[in-house]
Amino acid sequence: MASDSRSSPTLRLVDDEQGGCCFDDWVDHWSKRANTKRTIAGVTAPLLAALEEVGVRGRSVLDVGCGIGDLGIEAVTHGAGQAFGVELSIKAVREARRLAAARGVADRTSFEVGDGAKAPLPKADIVVLNRVFCCYPDVDGLLDNSLSAAGAVYAFTAPPSAGLAGALVRWQTRFANLWYRLRDKKFQGFRVFVHDVERIDARVRAAGFLPVRSERRRVVWHLAVYVRPEERN
Repeated sequence: MASDSRSSPTLRLVDDEQGGCCFDDWVDHWSKRANTKRTIAGVTAPLLAALEEVGVRGRSVLDVGCGIGDLGIEAVTHGAGQAFGVELSIKAVREARRLAAARGVADRTSFEVGDGAKAPLPKADIVVLNRVFCCYPDVDGLLDNSLSAAGAVYAFTAPPSAGLAGALVRWQTRFANLWYRLRDKKFQGFRVFVHDVERIDARVRAAGFLPVRSERRRVVWHLAVYVRPEERN
């Protein structure tokens, strides 16, 4: 699955304007964080630790909605055989390739432009969606596409949808979407969403996975890791 990280994008099932909306604007911020941190989001480190517990060594990792590739890059530095990332933003993909080269893992990583809900995804032992569901109005296509690519492990982080934390996140989401709406020319209709985590959990279980980790992280994130039944033996 690994390929030359400098290669041209091949998974371009994504609208150019959508890909350049707000994600491109966030790349510079992510890149600055990557200069001082191995992973750019606080929830990513515990997610990687959870994946290490179920086993990443020698396995392939598919990061759907990879941003600048920090999760996949760190998975490889922690023993994964190879990592592949799919991301809407062309700018983010370019930065992911640069970061992989800077950290010495360009030969074991590949990052391409594509919509995780539509692009043909390569099969991988481990499929991860880190802070991705909240960027999609309808998660069914994203679930269908990513679950079909998952071999042994499926993992995600998403905003909690129940309890006090869910209420807090919904309030934050309304405030954020008001801002996006006020600057709609810039953000081109982009919105963030809080999806029913129990429904996502049911879909993952229905695809043949069993939960091994389900917990709240940093108040505003739900972290979940699932494995195939044979992985628990």
